[in-house]
Amino acid sequence: MLVLNTFTILIQVAFIVFMTLLSMNILRYLTGGVKNMVAIAPALFVNHGGGPMPLLGDKDSIGLTKFLRDEVKKYVNLKELKAIILVTAHWEENKVTISSSEHHDLYFDYYGFPPETYKYRYDAPGDPELAKRIHAALTKAGIDSKLDPKRGWDHGVFVPMMLINPDADIPIIQVSVLSNQDPEQHYKVGQALYQFRKEGIAIFGSGMSYHNMREFRFSRNSGKVVNEEFDEFLNRACTSTDEKRKEMLTVWETQPGANEAHPPRAAEHLMPLIVVAGAGGANPAERVFNWDLTGTFRLSGFLWRNE
Repeated sequence: MLVLNTFTILIQVAFIVFMTLLSMNILRYLTGGVKNMVAIAPALFVNHGGGPMPLLGDKDSIGLTKFLRDEVKKYVNLKELKAIILVTAHWEENKVTISSSEHHDLYFDYYGFPPETYKYRYDAPGDPELAKRIHAALTKAGIDSKLDPKRGWDHGVFVPMMLINPDADIPIIQVSVLSNQDPEQHYKVGQALYQFRKEGIAIFGSGMSYHNMREFRFSRNSGKVVNEEFDEFLNRACTSTDEKRKEMLTVWETQPGANEAHPPRAAEHLMPLIVVAGAGGANPAERVFNWDLTGTFRLSGFLWRNE
């Protein structure tokens, strides 16, 4: 009888120890472990439109406004993001330049719009430490870069972000494109930024998948989509896996309609897409936006969110 009681006690002790260890592992998973299991943040390319037009209720921009205001949040969980690295077409430098202040005023780099469009505020914080880490990551990848604590956020940043996240509660690091408009170098920049997605930091590119200012002025409402073939090329490239995507985008200028969509030496609005594609990782993107401005200029947006 004594042996049986001792055996029962040992079983009970073993059960208690087992449950204690199990609960400790569960607790570790729910606390410290979760910190090491941050969901990979998305890489997203958006079209920012003409100046502040998406913010003004412009009828020709309504599809773009709706996407930025209502649709992006369906694809991107803003509450999960620790920060956003935002590559803007409206900042060209001879080396990659990174905004590095705790706060940035707005830089109204457009002309001839109503007075209220020069009074906008977007008070999202910067992140000087993250800016330094981006600088270090680019340097490690052999990419020349510098920090800039003074330049304000241009409309490639504040126009889409006022619609995407009006709460302005996510830190933003604004990053320039290169004035050489070299696609291979821009793709390499994106590859260097990819690592930050693993920390819950999103990579956004803000440009235009079609940007020909002359055609915007003179071919509106022409009754046909002028860049259909090139837009489909961008879709094929971005929805390809990494190596194929890189191969296609680095020779984008050789594609039919390329120079009509982005004239020579004026392709700055395509460069953020190439950076974001480089940050996309191994898997293909999905096209999350495809819309015709005035029925004439097809614009596409792309999202990479899975690994």
